[in-house]
Amino acid sequence: MTSTIKAQRRTQKLRRTFAEALRTVADVVVGLTPAEHALPIHPDRDIHLLCTEALRRLTEVRGDLHLSSTGHSVARPSTTSPSATRPTTTRPVDLERYAAQLRSSGDHHDGVLDTAGHDTAGHDTAAVPAEDLVAVIEDLVAGLLDGDLPPLVDTGAGQLSLLDFLRVQVLEIVLFHDDLARVLGQGGRAVAAPPVEATASAVRTLADILAARAPGKAIEVRIPPYAAVQIGDPARAASGVALVPEPAHTRGTPPAIVETDATTFLRVMSGRLDWADAVARHAISASGLRTDLSPLLPLVA
Repeated sequence: MTSTIKAQRRTQKLRRTFAEALRTVADVVVGLTPAEHALPIHPDRDIHLLCTEALRRLTEVRGDLHLSSTGHSVARPSTTSPSATRPTTTRPVDLERYAAQLRSSGDHHDGVLDTAGHDTAGHDTAAVPAEDLVAVIEDLVAGLLDGDLPPLVDTGAGQLSLLDFLRVQVLEIVLFHDDLARVLGQGGRAVAAPPVEATASAVRTLADILAARAPGKAIEVRIPPYAAVQIGDPARAASGVALVPEPAHTRGTPPAIVETDATTFLRVMSGRLDWADAVARHAISASGLRTDLSPLLPLVA
């Protein structure tokens, strides 16, 4: 089997995985009550604002995939079209760089949303975005299952393969689902877990981003049963300066091992859970030299 055929099959599988994850989130969102919309995620942010941000992001994804509001594919804009919402470039971009772009974008939008949440705390907000969010999700699901999606996606920073673009979108929707489940659970509502395939894809994507961020063979990071990657010295990778000679592992058990479960890995790598707190609570097992990954975090917003 050629690499092209393998990539095509992986892409088709990811399209179905993303669609299933979106449907699961829609089931959670459509049942939100006004009281649940006001549940705080942070002191100045609530579920309403979380859904507003998800609506903005998924609307962007729908546009990136050239899908209409009915889920059908639309004509792809010319690179010289004056109606383009952002510059188009043929420069390729890799997974780690795209994740860094989203992290920067997320930091900016978080600030906007936090300010909005602070202004509206204790007051009635605008119409909840649940209906609009579910409508965009339905458009995406229809396009993912039946649409003619572009093989390369213009991300604004460069062109990313459809495969890697979908990997990041699955990661983002799994993180959104986890945010909802964590906060709603504190309010007493049980929320079903994301589809297993979506969680597996999200973990593998973050593991690959981590390996790209800190290339090397000094540490093995294990997230059973989904992924295991080897990385270099986190402090050296974060600083760009070779602090000390890095031990190289070539065979057998690595001298340094980090191991955790999928949920902890997703939360720590995305900045939702502090590295030191997770280690202190024994949610992360870290043995050997240079196993503090905090200089690399967060990988995504």
